[in-house]
Amino acid sequence: MLFFLQCQTAGLPSGAHRSDRWFARALFLSSVMVLGSFAHKAHAQSNATDFPNKPVRLVVPFAPGGPTDLMARAISKNMAASMGQPVVVDNKPGGGGLIGFGEIVRQPADGHTLMFPSILAVTNPALMPNYPYDIARDFSAVTVVGFIPHALVVKPDFPAKDLAGLVALAKAKPGTMAYASSGNGTSAHLAGAMFASRADIRVTHVPYRGAGPALQDLLGGQVQFMFLDMSSALSQIQAGKLRALAVAPARRFEGLPDVPSIAEQGYPGFDIRAWYGLMAKAGTPQATLDRLHSEVKAALATREVRDLFKAQGIEPGGMPPAEFQQIIRADLQHWKRMVDQLGIKLE
Repeated sequence: MLFFLQCQTAGLPSGAHRSDRWFARALFLSSVMVLGSFAHKAHAQSNATDFPNKPVRLVVPFAPGGPTDLMARAISKNMAASMGQPVVVDNKPGGGGLIGFGEIVRQPADGHTLMFPSILAVTNPALMPNYPYDIARDFSAVTVVGFIPHALVVKPDFPAKDLAGLVALAKAKPGTMAYASSGNGTSAHLAGAMFASRADIRVTHVPYRGAGPALQDLLGGQVQFMFLDMSSALSQIQAGKLRALAVAPARRFEGLPDVPSIAEQGYPGFDIRAWYGLMAKAGTPQATLDRLHSEVKAALATREVRDLFKAQGIEPGGMPPAEFQQIIRADLQHWKRMVDQLGIKLE
């Protein structure tokens, strides 16, 4: 078609009207633009259709052995078998996830390098005024891989038998009770601060470098309670080494059906559930995001992954990219508002 138009334009008789020559040239240029647009779209579609054409890397911004690492390795095997390419888990701990996000922004927006952050992706921007990334703008959501609820736990011999009893003890001796967390700015820290504010109690926050040391001091009596993620708490509660007074999500946790939520016990609207999900660099083709979502969803549906998640207190995700993107945007606003209201700052 392009060659034909060139011949017709060049072969106009010398006596042709100027308008005819103008029309022929305009038609030629329009055809070039249309064909160029088709070629660009075909190229983009081909790139998305060819995905993946090399190994896929899941960047986990935490050290090996934690819940994020466990989830990443659980789905990678099934994804690799289905996609016909290796899916490699690459641990890049440090900076509250910043090192991991930095890995993503340096790579092409083609879906072959993915970030596997926790809810820190939305709490850290609220806590750090100079956070270098706009999470909703610089990255594209793929899907939530898993949700991990938190439980408010105490030692088995703690004198309070329920949440009301804990609040009564704290009010009887203001400032003498302390709660542990796995670190400043973590969901466990924020959950404790939110609960203290809602219950109108004065307690001391004691941050630790991870859930393990925090739990050790809880059992040793140095602190009185903590919000502990279910992947760490469930087996301890079932073994009688910890006692759960409440769960942080608005609804009860399936693995502990007899433990009421905080919302049920007089604090409506209290709802904290940490998510762990996959994100890609902004600009990744939608077809690639959709393919990744379908692969993760299929992996989460396997009995092997379901059984592993259930044993670890992890609730499977799998929602479409658009829904996860909405969660990210809503959480960014929510945690910014909460941090401002509670006056929380990273120490």
